[in-house]
Amino acid sequence: MFPAWHIALTALITAVLSGSGAVVAARQQRSVVDALLVGIAAGLGILLWRLGANTPTLNTDPIPGISPADVLSAPLAYVAVGMMAGLRGRETAERLGSAQALAALIALLVNSITI
Repeated sequence: MFPAWHIALTALITAVLSGSGAVVAARQQRSVVDALLVGIAAGLGILLWRLGANTPTLNTDPIPGISPADVLSAPLAYVAVGMMAGLRGRETAERLGSAQALAALIALLVNSITI
């Protein structure tokens, strides 16, 4: 079990790196708003997931250093960013596809390292 501050810090790190990754992964001009929204979506998704999944069963590491909660953070970040992009319109969803995938990878790495 992890304290709420630790989970919040993990979500914040995920948000910052995912937002930054949205800018880096851009092959075309992306707005600052898109980068912020990618970071917010990924960070909030991870925050809600980790707070809700903060149970011994999901935090036990069957693979050394990797828990089910860590592994499931990646698809959750992917879905959270996809939902945000989809709500902003089809063009935005298509434009943020690589940022969505990068947010999933970042979430997996950050959750595996920090928690």
